[in-house]
Amino acid sequence: MRRAAITFVAAMTGEQADALARLMEEGRSARPDGVLAAMLAWEDGVGTLTAVWRDRETLDHYLSVAAVPRGTELMRRLGLEPEVRAFDLLEFD
Repeated sequence: MRRAAITFVAAMTGEQADALARLMEEGRSARPDGVLAAMLAWEDGVGTLTAVWRDRETLDHYLSVAAVPRGTELMRRLGLEPEVRAFDLLEFD
């Protein structure tokens, strides 16, 4: 089964990255069904939140019914507007 992922990328300060990491930790139990893992990378003033999904069908269904994707929602709470991109993963272990 091929996994899928979605990324949310935005310019942010180190303080915003730390705050986003806290929001992700606090909301871990409320992750959408189908999310296998979520991670946040921050480098050179750019944060990338990546969520790995069980499969593309589950991700596409979520995107079709969610008013706003969770990653966008979390970033907006910090005043950020991310670029969003969904894609298939060829390997995830």
